[in-house]
Amino acid sequence: MVDLEYIISGMFTSFIPMTPAGEDAWRVIMSGDSTQILTIHLNNVLAQLRKAGYSVAKAKKAAPVTANEIDNLLAELSA
Repeated sequence: MVDLEYIISGMFTSFIPMTPAGEDAWRVIMSGDSTQILTIHLNNVLAQLRKAGYSVAKAKKAAPVTANEIDNLLAELSA
């Protein structure tokens, strides 16, 4: 299992903890004022995480949400 997944959004990269160990690493990464890092620092951050024993992988793209799924969700929320 992967401890952290990351999503690159242009200039910034976000991390998503997937395990309790990943949550600990995420807290350290995000201890500053931001919840993201600059993508230009991604390779260095990944190397540091892996050297510390964490497993890290790029997050898989989510399937698009259909209109029917949105309607069902809205119906549940209004119930």
